[in-house]
Amino acid sequence: MKYEEIIQDIKVKIIQGYWKVDDKLPSLRQLARKYETSSNTIAFAFRILRDEGYIFSIPAVGYFIKKRKDFQISKQVKTILKSYYDAENKNDNLINFTSINLLSKYINNNFISYLFETQKKNFNKNKTLENKSSLVSCISNLLEEDEIFTLDKNMIITSSSQLSIEMIIRLFSNKNKLTIALSDPSHYSVINILEKLVNIRGVHLLDDGWDFKDFENILSLEKIDLVYVTPNFHDPSGICWSEDKKMYLLELAEKFDFYIIEEDNYSSLSYSQKYLSFKSFERIGKERIFYIRDFSTLLGSFLGLTCVIVPPKLKDKFLMEKIAFSIIPSQVQQNMLETFINNGYFFFFLNKLKNVLNNRLNYLVNELKNIAELKIMHQPEGGFFIWLKLNRQIDEDIFYELSKNNGLLILPGYIFYEDSRNNAKFRISFASTSLYEIEIGIKKIKKIISYLKEIN
Repeated sequence: MKYEEIIQDIKVKIIQGYWKVDDKLPSLRQLARKYETSSNTIAFAFRILRDEGYIFSIPAVGYFIKKRKDFQISKQVKTILKSYYDAENKNDNLINFTSINLLSKYINNNFISYLFETQKKNFNKNKTLENKSSLVSCISNLLEEDEIFTLDKNMIITSSSQLSIEMIIRLFSNKNKLTIALSDPSHYSVINILEKLVNIRGVHLLDDGWDFKDFENILSLEKIDLVYVTPNFHDPSGICWSEDKKMYLLELAEKFDFYIIEEDNYSSLSYSQKYLSFKSFERIGKERIFYIRDFSTLLGSFLGLTCVIVPPKLKDKFLMEKIAFSIIPSQVQQNMLETFINNGYFFFFLNKLKNVLNNRLNYLVNELKNIAELKIMHQPEGGFFIWLKLNRQIDEDIFYELSKNNGLLILPGYIFYEDSRNNAKFRISFASTSLYEIEIGIKKIKKIISYLKEIN
C-alpha cells in the first residue's frame, strides 16, 4: 500500500472517531504489517501526519492523536462520510463520484518513489520554522505563470489550507467574534471550520460571482471582517468570477475595511482560457488578500504543502501564529515539492490531467443532457466537478440512499449550505472516474430515477 493511501486512511479513521484524542496509535511495526509495507513507509506517513497536526509524538513512547478543532465536523457530515466510507470498503464495483483524488493514475509512481527514496536521509534532521528559500522562489516563479507577483518574504509555507485559514482568523481575535462572508453554497469542510470560529453570512452565487445586491445589503446591516472566496471553478458549483466582479470586491474591501481570504486551488485546471485570481488584480500598497494555494489538491498529501501570501503589514503576526500552532512543514516534503516543480514534472502532469478531465466533462455533460429529470446548474470550463439539480418530482433523500445502495457515491447538496437546507442539488466529481466508470454511473442514475418515477 502506498504511503499517501495510508495517510488518507489514517485521516479518515481520525475524523470518524475510530481513535480519540490522546489515544496511542499502533506501533510502526504493527501498522507496517496491517498495511503490508515497511516500517520506513509508516514512519514517513507519521512524519507528514505530525507536520499537518493530526498526531504528536512522545520520544521512546509512541505517537498519539492530537486535538484539533477541525476534527469536530458536524454530526450530519460525519454520518455521510462514514456511510460512504463503509460503502467504499464493501463494494468492489463502486462508482465514486465523490473522490477528489487526482493523483494516483496520472503521476509516474517510479518518479514519486525516487523522490521519496532521495529524501529518506532527512527523516531525522531537525525541523526549522524558516521557509526553505529555494522552494519559495520556485513557487513564486510558478505563480507568475498565473500573473501573481509577490516578494518572496511575503510568502509563508504551511502544512494545510485549513490550518492556514484558522491562523488568519486568529490574527483578528482581539475583536469580538468575527463575521465572515462566503459563497452560498460553499465546500462543507470550509463551513465546518468557520462555523465554530466566526459568524457566517452566506452570499448568493450567480453565474459570474456574487450577487452584489445581496452582499451590499449585508454590508449595510453589519460589519464584515473577512470574506472567503474561491475565484475560479468554485466547489461545488464550478463557477468562475468575472474580472469585473473580482475588481469590484477589491474596491469594497478597501471601502468597508475587510480582508479577503482567497483559496485558489483550481485556477490552473482551466481547459482553455486563463482565469486570473483576485490576487492578480490587487494593487501594491493596497494589499488586503490572504492568498492560499494548497498543492495537496492536485498532488496529494505527500507533496501537499500550502503557500500563503500574506499582506505585508500582517506578515509578522501570521508568523507568530504559525509558531503558536507549531506548524513546521517537513523539509522532506519541501524538498520533494521543489524537485517535482523544478524537474518540469508539475506542468507535464497538469497538462496531461487537464486533457483527461476535459474529455470526461464533455462525455459527462452529453450524457446528463439526456436525463430530463436533471438540470445542469452551471457547465464549468475547468476543474473536476459539476453541480446538478433533481426535478422536484424526485425525492432527493430516497435518491441519495438508493444511489449508495446501488454502489454509486455522490455528495448531497445540503452539506454545502451553512443551514443544511435540502434543495435537491448534488455534486458529481469526475476526478478519479474513468470514462467507462462514468458510463456505468450514468446508467445507475437513469435506473434510479426511472424507478423513483414509477413509484411516485
